[in-house]
Amino acid sequence: MRLFVAVDLSEKIRENLNEVLAVISRFRGVKPVEKHNLHITLQFIGEVTERKAEDIRRALSDVKLSPFTLKFRGIGFFPNQRNPRVIWVGTGEGESEIKALASQVEAALKKLGFRKDKEFVAHATVGRIKRMGSEDRRRLVSELSRYFDAEFGEMVVSDFRLKKSTLTPKGPIYEDVEVFKLE
Repeated sequence: MRLFVAVDLSEKIRENLNEVLAVISRFRGVKPVEKHNLHITLQFIGEVTERKAEDIRRALSDVKLSPFTLKFRGIGFFPNQRNPRVIWVGTGEGESEIKALASQVEAALKKLGFRKDKEFVAHATVGRIKRMGSEDRRRLVSELSRYFDAEFGEMVVSDFRLKKSTLTPKGPIYEDVEVFKLE
């Protein structure tokens, strides 16, 4: 099974992103993330056996952090605005707490031999650019520029999830393997 650890976005934040998702979906060559799949990835794990998944569950149950408020703000691009491949929504207040959560998740998984594949950047991916000409990329960035400093609301992060990802031709299907409450 293919696993990752994430914080799901609240329904309110997902609703607040409707306009951004609508802009993205008007462009050919861009795949918006389905609203019900919006999340912040704390760490990607990859393919593991059922037995290893049980070890991961136990390790993640040791992560301890109090619930916190996380604000969502602004639009950005990976690797950069001139050559966007991923469109994301950033965070504001609460960013240090989400980074602390990601750090604890990383430490728990490191004990099992897992290494993070890249430095954690607090964000929720809202679109992926597949095939798009440079003029369309420029237009997309231009249309999204009005959201560069937009506020998308706040949510209380009261849990994080071990999620299973099943890749299909229509896009990934995510399922919660386990939900870990913050206390």
